[in-house]
Amino acid sequence: MSKSTVAAGRKPKVAPASPYLDGHEPLHRDGNWVWAPLKQTWLLAKPEELVRQEFIHRMHTQWGYDLGQMRQEVRAASGRKSVRADIVVAESPQALSENRDYVMVVETKAENVPIRRADYEQGESYARSAGVEFLVLHNSKTTSYFKLSPGFPGESVEIASVPKASELKNEKRLAEIRRSTKAFTRDEFQRLLFDCHCILRDNHKMDPGAAFDEISKILFIKMAFERSGRGEVFTTDTLRDVAKNNLLREDPSKVLEKLFDITKDYYKRDQLFGARDVLNISMATLETIVKKLEKFNLSDTGEDVKGLAFERFLGDTFRGDLGQFFTPRPLVNFMVDVLDPQEGERVIDPAAGTGGFLITALGRVRASIEHDVQSSKAARRAELEQQAKAEKWSPEVLLEKIDEAYAELNQDLDVQNEHGRLHRAARDCIRGVDAETRAARTSKMNMIMHGDGHSGIYHHDGLLDIRDVYEGSFQVVLSNPPFGATVTKDQLVGSTAQTSALSDPQLVDEYGAKLGDLWLSSQRRMKEAEKRSRPIIELFDIGRDPIAGPLDAAKVRPSRSTETLFVERCIRLLEPGGRMGIVLPDGILNNPSMSWLREYVEDHAKLTAVVSVPQEVFASSKATVKTSLVFLTRFTDEEAHQLAELKEQAAREVEEDLAPEREALEALLRRSQTYDREDLGPLIDEISRLEAAGPSGSRELTVKKRLLKAAVTEDDKARSRELARQHAREEAELERKKDALVRQLAKQRFSYPVFMAEAQAAGITGTGETGGGVANDLPGILEGIRKFRADPDGYREQVEAKLALGDAQEQEPTL
Repeated sequence: MSKSTVAAGRKPKVAPASPYLDGHEPLHRDGNWVWAPLKQTWLLAKPEELVRQEFIHRMHTQWGYDLGQMRQEVRAASGRKSVRADIVVAESPQALSENRDYVMVVETKAENVPIRRADYEQGESYARSAGVEFLVLHNSKTTSYFKLSPGFPGESVEIASVPKASELKNEKRLAEIRRSTKAFTRDEFQRLLFDCHCILRDNHKMDPGAAFDEISKILFIKMAFERSGRGEVFTTDTLRDVAKNNLLREDPSKVLEKLFDITKDYYKRDQLFGARDVLNISMATLETIVKKLEKFNLSDTGEDVKGLAFERFLGDTFRGDLGQFFTPRPLVNFMVDVLDPQEGERVIDPAAGTGGFLITALGRVRASIEHDVQSSKAARRAELEQQAKAEKWSPEVLLEKIDEAYAELNQDLDVQNEHGRLHRAARDCIRGVDAETRAARTSKMNMIMHGDGHSGIYHHDGLLDIRDVYEGSFQVVLSNPPFGATVTKDQLVGSTAQTSALSDPQLVDEYGAKLGDLWLSSQRRMKEAEKRSRPIIELFDIGRDPIAGPLDAAKVRPSRSTETLFVERCIRLLEPGGRMGIVLPDGILNNPSMSWLREYVEDHAKLTAVVSVPQEVFASSKATVKTSLVFLTRFTDEEAHQLAELKEQAAREVEEDLAPEREALEALLRRSQTYDREDLGPLIDEISRLEAAGPSGSRELTVKKRLLKAAVTEDDKARSRELARQHAREEAELERKKDALVRQLAKQRFSYPVFMAEAQAAGITGTGETGGGVANDLPGILEGIRKFRADPDGYREQVEAKLALGDAQEQEPTL
């Protein structure tokens, strides 16, 4: 007996009475064995076998295929190779017995990664050799469907579904299936979401925000059911089952309550819903919406379909007053591409909104990891082919070895695999914070639709540290903060759940042990601020007067605008050398009254690029402010030290240049102290000397003070006060002059190039439309930024030459 047989136990000898069991666990299991109805035998219950048997059950019970028209593990010759199909489907049981009229090939794998067709070459090769039109690729994460054109290599088109048994003879339905490409499916899903939104607004008179909340809850209910592993679509029949299990209560609200309670429990760890959240719709409305969405299985539908469709739906819905939560995709793509987040870098948006920046950043990292894995697959395949040639493997053995190698490499793409690269990227590196309940929930849902990463979204005030969001711990910050609002000194740390410090002892211990001194310092600062009910604004350098004044000594300013506080917050979240991109009103960049903020930024970060975008980019959200995209890099420790030294040197030089003015100021102070009377100078000096001498000269000091009092008139006192005020004004003016000269001199010596550009079009119209037909200068500007980074001087010379040529052409006389 082999070791595998011993480990698995003896193979059962008795066949079950029926192909499947009733209930949610339909497969017959006996120890480590599973019954395979198509082979009429017990097979080892390896992960890949369980995935295959579960899918056969799904095809039989949900798609209507007779077990007699399906066959498992079929081999055929494809060129010089022998290829295997996991499951083949014929038009009928008779066709299968006569080895003709095959309509579908299915290949399954026990992986939890996005499907790549190249990893399923055996199934496709078999399908093409047999002239089969429909190919199904299935794993533990998702299912993909393809329509194949005949021949080798042939073309393939990904489609939304394949025919059910009852549709094989329906030419009209087959034509619809052939037309249901990925782009069509994405547009249809987006349209259905919009239709459901309209149903809620019409049936329940909801405003757009409330209607969106209910759509979100319904989609979560649908996803919870369809992700539960049964492979079933959430339908109106499901609703009836819930009603039946709810003891057929007459009150429909109880059914809705039960259904939503199950969903809340499913997403409990994600903290998506509060205990008081309820489904605020009627059973009739829910049935109507569920019916509309029945054709989509959100477990099967790829992230590139449902994710993009959902985000477009967000773009259509989050307009007007809700537009503050949504940044148009063309701007998001551009900003993420400029910062180019890498695998292992921590990325945060402290005003996450609908999560667009985070989704795109994770998508870029995911693409990089996938590219790396595919390169490793190609290299490993070449090695195996060489080994196969040397050791004279059969084609079947080579394909099995390649499958094993691919499965091992694909572990890095499994977002559920704790040791995988994609899991680490999504779990450890993506963070978003938003204090608005709707925004935080929407951001999480958007992340789920795009393939996870939602566990790093926190419902909290983005201006304050929480969990593992703390100062100096991120390499990349991306944000479009709210404009126009203010934070006042009446808003206190700890006054709400969203402004409180982390209090869970288990999490405090966990983060402290994992993140060390920097995090512990953050936690102590938050706890102290909460205990003393400090104003949130007081924790910011720009929230105190003077700016960056000592925490307990400086005055707390009455208020600051949210966008200015987010500028400081974003810089402070970065580690030294970290980079950020932020959407800001143009007033911050060019309004003289905002020079204090620009100076604060210059003292802490390098301005690397500014791209002005047209006002229409936010017009659909009723924003009237003109904005720019601003990119900064926080100083490294060396750069901060260098700037400090340059300022010290500049201060010494400026002080020398200002010596005459300083002397004049001293003279003015002397005039104030002597009541502008030279004759009183000696007496006042003598009084100062006696005061410094201490008690030994106290009697003489009393006499001198009486003499001075007798000599000074009321006019003298008034003159002294006037001169003191003049001295204070001129001293303050001289200090401002000195600061400006020091800053100017240090800036000249700490000079670096800054990329500047103005986009006439940014890929979005004033009504919020985006897409290939909308003019967009941002891709060209991105290319310019990349050239500028590679060779700033060369790029500047190229631009200057181009501008000079344009000027010359404009000045040429016309005939």
